Amino acid sequence: EANGIWVLPTMLAMAMIGGALWAFIPALLKTRFGANEILTSLMLVYVAQLLLDFLVRGPWRNPEGFNFPESRGFTEGQVLPEMLMSGRMHYGALFAVIAVIATWFMLSKTMKGFEIKVIGQAPRAGAFAGFSAKKMTIFAFLFSGALAGLAGISEVAGAIQQLRPVISPGYGFTAIIVAFLGRLNPFGILLAGLVLALTYLGSEAAQITLGISDKLG
Repeated sequence: EANGIWVLPTMLAMAMIGGALWAFIPALLKTRFGANEILTSLMLVYVAQLLLDFLVRGPWRNPEGFNFPESRGFTEGQVLPEMLMSGRMHYGALFAVIAVIATWFMLSKTMKGFEIKVIGQAPRAGAFAGFSAKKMTIFAFLFSGALAGLAGISEVAGAIQQLRPVISPGYGFTAIIVAFLGRLNPFGILLAGLVLALTYLGSEAAQITLGISDKLG
């Protein structure tokens, strides 16, 4: 088993690269064939789930796991450490804050962010200014996919600490709601994500405390 100080940074980097490459698929379909990016990216969620299911039931299955579909547990060098004085919160939370600040800075303070805003709000004006809508679409997908990969590896290496058939309870679909509520503003999205997370946690607590079925939600 690989272990050492280089393992976790490599995991984070490879997850971001993998997320960017996965996001390149709907970006290519959008720019080449005009396919709806929301539909294609959501359909790819099911493809990713089936691929994960194949891996944990096949080549990556834990030989000592009593035939359960899961990978080996991550070693200490492969796990995101918990933040000091924070209970179970790991450094994935810090990554989220850094990503929000970096995205805000890119959108607000750089020429690339200006191009994204112009093409998104007025495609014809962007074309007259010499901005390439196709290149900007691919950049936006690669950037977003890399952040999604970072979020995924943070969940796996931080909270779960192994691969299982089901990693996400629907984060990809919830992200659409979060982006809408946040009005596409990075800080607004962070706030919307926190509010939605508290809503989910509150509903789960109510189900447990009051014995309410989750079907009522």
